[in-house]
Amino acid sequence: MTGHKWPNAAKLATALAFCLAAVACDAAEDPRAVSTFHCIGLYWSPQEGGEDIVCRVRYRPVNSDEWKEALPLWFDARGPERHSQTLSNSSLGDRTPRPQHEFARQYRGSIVNLTPGTEYDIELSLEGTEARRRIKAKTWGEHFPIGKEVVLPETSHETLVIEQSGSPESYILYAPAPGKTATIDARNRIDHCVEINASYVIVRGLALKDARSHAIRIIDGHDIVVEECDISGWGLPNAVQPEVWGKNMEAAVYAREADPQNPTIERVIVQRCRVHHPRNDTNSWDEYRAEKDPEKKGYRWHPGGPQFITMYNTGGNHVFRYNHVWSDAEHYYNDILGGGSNYSAAGFPNRDSDIYGNRLANCWDDAIESEGANCNVRIWGNHIDQTMVAIATATAHVGPLYMWRNVAARSRWAPMKTYDEDKRGPFLKAGSSEDFGGGRTYVFHNTLLQPAPERGMTLPRGWRGGLSSSGGPILNHVSRNNILQVYDAQRPSFEEREGQSWGNDFDYDLYNGRIKAFGRTHEAHGIMGQPVYDAKNGPDEFALASNSPGYDAGVRIPNFNDGFTGKAPDMGAHEADTPPMEFGVNAYRGTRR
Repeated sequence: MTGHKWPNAAKLATALAFCLAAVACDAAEDPRAVSTFHCIGLYWSPQEGGEDIVCRVRYRPVNSDEWKEALPLWFDARGPERHSQTLSNSSLGDRTPRPQHEFARQYRGSIVNLTPGTEYDIELSLEGTEARRRIKAKTWGEHFPIGKEVVLPETSHETLVIEQSGSPESYILYAPAPGKTATIDARNRIDHCVEINASYVIVRGLALKDARSHAIRIIDGHDIVVEECDISGWGLPNAVQPEVWGKNMEAAVYAREADPQNPTIERVIVQRCRVHHPRNDTNSWDEYRAEKDPEKKGYRWHPGGPQFITMYNTGGNHVFRYNHVWSDAEHYYNDILGGGSNYSAAGFPNRDSDIYGNRLANCWDDAIESEGANCNVRIWGNHIDQTMVAIATATAHVGPLYMWRNVAARSRWAPMKTYDEDKRGPFLKAGSSEDFGGGRTYVFHNTLLQPAPERGMTLPRGWRGGLSSSGGPILNHVSRNNILQVYDAQRPSFEEREGQSWGNDFDYDLYNGRIKAFGRTHEAHGIMGQPVYDAKNGPDEFALASNSPGYDAGVRIPNFNDGFTGKAPDMGAHEADTPPMEFGVNAYRGTRR
């Protein structure tokens, strides 16, 4: 080919680099969606983005003409340097962090309250600009295609080892024969009732009893479903005080990544399970724990013992829903759902995960410990009772995290001789550290109950704090339409730390406690007072009476309270003149217990 001049290597490399950068830029500007059954998480990094530019969201089922508005996406203005750490130092060991620069200067958020198995048109637009994108995303269907069934015997004393994977079109189901039951009774002789090292599998309808360690151990795999199981009696004893306490973090369902920098355990669904009575007990905050304090110098000892779910730094995109978890006074949990690493950019449940519709009771620390990245994590519609903290979120490093329409009944962090003692915790234990925290957190429409004093007592039995900074300075929280009733009006319904808290916006809440705020003035439209509940309320009904403070006094939050019944949304978890709330294994099946 005479007469043609090829570019030199340097020019060719420059041109190629320019093309690759252009492709990467275009890819960054394409929105991305991650689905669950009822939610879609959204990620968008347009060049025109900024803190002062609102990203509007609207959505509709495909083939529908009616668009609906969602909450605008939050813009994370932090640069790559803030997203250069993936995990905490304690969880990394000697590993070199893999930067998560994709979160820098990015719009993130969720569309919630969607219909399972439905494809949606989604439109994102930047207010005041020409930037606009449309994508399609489909929520998960609730029925998984089963290609192979493994029928389990009615009784077994051996570990069920699952190593064969199915496929997206062909899950492998492990279950009893139709009309039969299947029990795996470990008799405290084998570590696990079930071990899973596979993907696209379903474990259904089993009674799992007396595992020496964890009832279900997920070693590796993704797209794993555990449903309609009855789990009890699991857990090793504590090595130092085996006659008193259980080993910390022993779980009904346990998973830990072999390489937390490259997580592979994703999309674990645990639903409609009954979980109760672990083998061992957990110490409360004022019961002595020898391995934590061998010289007995302290007077508060962090609880340690069994849990329902323990997961460390998995890939996320999990769903834990419609479970009933309880126990008795001699077999308390540490946390009910949790894991680690807490002050990190991974943690539990990490990202794109939902926790909802559960009935949770009887733990000495946190009912739900959602701590770490908390990137598009959604927690809603749970009933929580007899715990120290209802929901712990120290930290929400990446964000956003959403908590709405949860109901919290009784709190205590140690055995009480009388409910006039101040042995209670806050509803929300928020917080941050020097290296981790600052992701946006939304707190909407939650209800803190204050059950009546027991006979011979004078004080109600509920929470001593609302939004608390007990896990570190509370940062970047938005609170709307909550009932934050504390047992003593001198206790804080809101608690910031002087000189350390920033970005918080508390308003339109009903509260009776103090506001410990430094800087911004909060609750310009809030109501200081006591809720009055409708005398006609039955089980799992928490609607306000029409003459109560907070009735028809909330603010509209698109996509979160679209179905309000009066002139404005009610404050609290339960809108007046709507059906009872539902929790536990039969929730939203058309039957209630």
